[in-house]
Amino acid sequence: MAEKPTELEKHQSDYKDRAWEQYNMEELGRWVALLSKRATHRSNPEKKKKDLYDARNYLSMMEAKLAELEKNA
Repeated sequence: MAEKPTELEKHQSDYKDRAWEQYNMEELGRWVALLSKRATHRSNPEKKKKDLYDARNYLSMMEAKLAELEKNA
């Protein structure tokens, strides 16, 4: 079981426990790519910042899953 990224702690009350583990690597990658792309379309700096923040959270989930794979290799 992958260790939950610390970046997710502040959002824990918004989601069921360990819900982030339900995403696979492909889904997480899509979130990162789409949120990053959407950020480049934003004219509102605050919304751009939020998109990039969210993309980093999904990237953190990917990194946690990758670390778990490395640990079990």
